[in-house]
Amino acid sequence: MKKNLFILIIPAFIASSAYGQPVSFYKENLLMKLDASHITVTGEYSFRNNYGVDVNQTIFFPLPLATGELKLDSVSVFDESEQTYIRHIRKLPAGLFFQLTFHGQEQKKLRIYYVMDHDGRNARYLVITHVQYWRNPLPQGTYTLQIEDPSITIDSTSYKPDNVLSDNTRTTHTWHKTNFNPDKELDIWFHKK
Repeated sequence: MKKNLFILIIPAFIASSAYGQPVSFYKENLLMKLDASHITVTGEYSFRNNYGVDVNQTIFFPLPLATGELKLDSVSVFDESEQTYIRHIRKLPAGLFFQLTFHGQEQKKLRIYYVMDHDGRNARYLVITHVQYWRNPLPQGTYTLQIEDPSITIDSTSYKPDNVLSDNTRTTHTWHKTNFNPDKELDIWFHKK
């Protein structure tokens, strides 16, 4: 009997290893707006249930909730698939945790919004922390930084932008990533004139 049980466990283990986690994080589209006091972030995050059965999945979203004197405000999580706000969110020092139910093969898109103070020198998006939680490179990510305040000058960023566009009222930095396995957070260093 033990030999038969062993034979049954091996294929189940191989199948679960081949498919990885039941839910995968496969796309993020982020818009950051930097002004003299705050960074406003609106992100769209896409997830997929890889199995044909319903799955309850804990979703983690990193936010610097312990930021000393800098305030984090107006955090909201909206499930665009269900057209409803997610109310049962646990806020821990590492970020937000909440549960989602995925039907078999279902895809979901979440919109997460927050406003955070900055120190006048640096703003950070925790891209490495988020991608590493899912244990796989991110298939597709687009990160956009917009600055409409002429008193703000970008000094450098931890990743070189793919595009920088400027007009009379706005400067836009954009990063496009595929199979993204970040080795650092997305840092933006700047100064105010």
